[in-house]
Amino acid sequence: MRSVERWPQTELVWRQFARLDIVLERLEIDPMVAARKSGGTAMATARNVCLACIHQRECSQRLQGEQQVFTILEFCPNAEFLKECTQSDE
Repeated sequence: MRSVERWPQTELVWRQFARLDIVLERLEIDPMVAARKSGGTAMATARNVCLACIHQRECSQRLQGEQQVFTILEFCPNAEFLKECTQSDE
């Protein structure tokens, strides 16, 4: 059986997807609410934005640190999407 070759960016993609999931969790956003926005296209767009984000390191540090997770919204390119999901959840 031949071993599966992995695309070099595979781990980055999965880490970024996981990071967005953690942000949703820490902001207490129901992932189903996020997934339903715009028929799922808003979540897909948010994941793509997260993949290309220049603030990945800062985001990870804030998620691991003692700071309030809401400080991520100060620089996150998905801040508007996340705020909309929070409002929908109320």
